[in-house]
Amino acid sequence: MQQLIYKGLIVEGSKGENEEALFIGEIKEPIAYELKEKIQGKEVSIRYWISNIEKTKEKLTTNMIKTMVGAIDADYEDRYSENTGYLWTDEDINVGGHDLLSELRSSIGKFIYMEIDVHG
Repeated sequence: MQQLIYKGLIVEGSKGENEEALFIGEIKEPIAYELKEKIQGKEVSIRYWISNIEKTKEKLTTNMIKTMVGAIDADYEDRYSENTGYLWTDEDINVGGHDLLSELRSSIGKFIYMEIDVHG
């Protein structure tokens, strides 16, 4: 089993012409792009903790917030028109039917510690 860990501040930023991409911590790519490239379609278990201040994993485990299990469906695609250029970016992360991206977006400005166990 492979485990991925993402931690840090949840922020919106720019990726190309998309000015509302969601980033976590120090990763250089939007989280939806990162997960699409690394684990798209694989079975995963995700645990994450969100807090107003940065905390160690040990402090966070006493109050686990979410656990999700299922296949991951991640998408990050820019949409263009030949006439007008950039239109929008499709950005999604769904795990076992749960809209993870929406849950993360509701916590912009907070800290996250997220573990993803990739099965198989």
